[in-house]
Amino acid sequence: MESSDSRRFAFIPVGSSHFHRISRIITIGCGVACCGFIALSSLQAQETPVPSPPPINAEIDPGQADLDEAVLKRIDAETNRDLEAVAALIESALAKGLSEENDAFARKMLGSVQLQRGQGLAAAIIRLRGRQQLQAKTEAAEALSEAVKHDPELAEAHMLIAQLNLLPDGDTEQIKKSTTAAIKLYEDNPQEQSKAYLLRAVTHTDVEEKLKDLKSAIKADPKNTGALRERAGALLQKGDVDGAVKDLQAVLELDPTNQQIAQATVQQLVDLDRADEAVELLGKTIAASPSEGLYRLRAILYRMLGKEDDAFADLNKALAMQPRDPISLLQRAEIALGRDDVKSAKRDLKAATDIAPQVEQIDQAIIVRCFIAIEEGRMADAINDMQILIERNPNDTFRQIQLASLYLQDDRPRKAIETLTGVLATEPNNASVLRSRADAYLAVGEHINAIADYEKALSSIDNDDNEENQRILSGILNNLAWVLATSPQDDVRNGERAVELGKRAVELTEEQEAHILSTLAAGYAESGDFENAILWSEKAVEQGAAEDNEQLDQLKKELESYRRNEPWREKQETEENQLPILAPEDLIDT
Repeated sequence: MESSDSRRFAFIPVGSSHFHRISRIITIGCGVACCGFIALSSLQAQETPVPSPPPINAEIDPGQADLDEAVLKRIDAETNRDLEAVAALIESALAKGLSEENDAFARKMLGSVQLQRGQGLAAAIIRLRGRQQLQAKTEAAEALSEAVKHDPELAEAHMLIAQLNLLPDGDTEQIKKSTTAAIKLYEDNPQEQSKAYLLRAVTHTDVEEKLKDLKSAIKADPKNTGALRERAGALLQKGDVDGAVKDLQAVLELDPTNQQIAQATVQQLVDLDRADEAVELLGKTIAASPSEGLYRLRAILYRMLGKEDDAFADLNKALAMQPRDPISLLQRAEIALGRDDVKSAKRDLKAATDIAPQVEQIDQAIIVRCFIAIEEGRMADAINDMQILIERNPNDTFRQIQLASLYLQDDRPRKAIETLTGVLATEPNNASVLRSRADAYLAVGEHINAIADYEKALSSIDNDDNEENQRILSGILNNLAWVLATSPQDDVRNGERAVELGKRAVELTEEQEAHILSTLAAGYAESGDFENAILWSEKAVEQGAAEDNEQLDQLKKELESYRRNEPWREKQETEENQLPILAPEDLIDT
């Protein structure tokens, strides 16, 4: 029995319509929020150029002395207090009066001083808490406001004002105003202009407006990964998944070590049924920066593509880098079970639970434990584990069908019927469940009920192109044809319909399944056409021998019956297993 337990890589879309959420700027666009505080911490270290003073002319400049002192103090100013003193002297000089040239110089200088104060205070916000943080934010905003008041061409000040307003309780309109000013001032600096476009983009609630700014940001700087991430989120909002994936792939081309983006892109590609592209993308990311997590992620993709050997190799690499990773161990145990290597599966399961005992309670570990029990013939243990999984997710139809199958293997067909009847109460047309209950009815000899379920299952998927339904169609056709051809109950058999259904099943399986060839033979025998019955029965025996079919002896007996011109009759009646199923605390430790 195969587990179809599949893994998804969480992906959080971009695009809050409420400003108060901007400050935590989304997974794809996290670079925007980060860029604010990166700027806040790095701008402090930047040297703000000090304009050179004009020639001294104290006679016509009453404020000249204060301005001269400010220039001298500015050279050695380091702390916020030092800068405040310089600003006070410049403001005093302006108030006393300066010539036109000195006035322009003083204002430029005051703008640069207030910018430096704002940068220092903004950088301190990260380190402070509570009232001190709020005070630093307020003072930084005031200093930057003064900076652009005295020197409107300070693009850095406009950008820092915008970044401060990304914080909680910020002003969206101020962000737009400041970034718009910065965009104009950065006309000759495309990289900085790109950052300004990106910052303005996150304030837009309208996705088209946001995309317009992001397009401008990427045009100004095609290597702006933050803008590419943000546009991917906006495109997802519009439902353009292909466009979003293209942008995320572009990010990885520029930054192949970005595991967060790699995982997000992989998830999108998987959702688009483009797992091969996801594997190729992960290969580039791993080549740039190998990691245990990326090897494990690629192993999952390989398993989705049916490449178990490649998955096994990647899990070995993941465990070589991180030997104490219980999840990789559990995945490797699942592959070992698929190879019928129960010993290795048990070893990996034990290693995983020894490393992290709590892992024993996660679904993946329970699934591995359950299938180990199945392989070892401990059906009661397997049933208990499957019941645990169903209790956690009562709506998991696949697990319900698996539990019913375990009941059948443990000779408890009526428990299987009970389980599947419960599922059909809410999913009356589920073909898989109807087929499974019909099989259980056959096991207890209730052929009329079995036929009713097979017919209903067939009518629900007969014209359905769904891949999963097509996969089970041949089984439904075969089992229905078999009971119509071989039931001991005269009012149940219908040889003509059995042949019709049997032919379809043979065609769907391309004459490669011995038991289905046998069913068509039984249909012909029931119809009295023993020539065709013998022909198809011989093919069934030949195919059974080629595939070492465990029912080969029965296939030979059926052929002998048809050579005697006798149709085959079969009524299976399983004696219900009455032994109690062990409680979880009594399970055998695997």
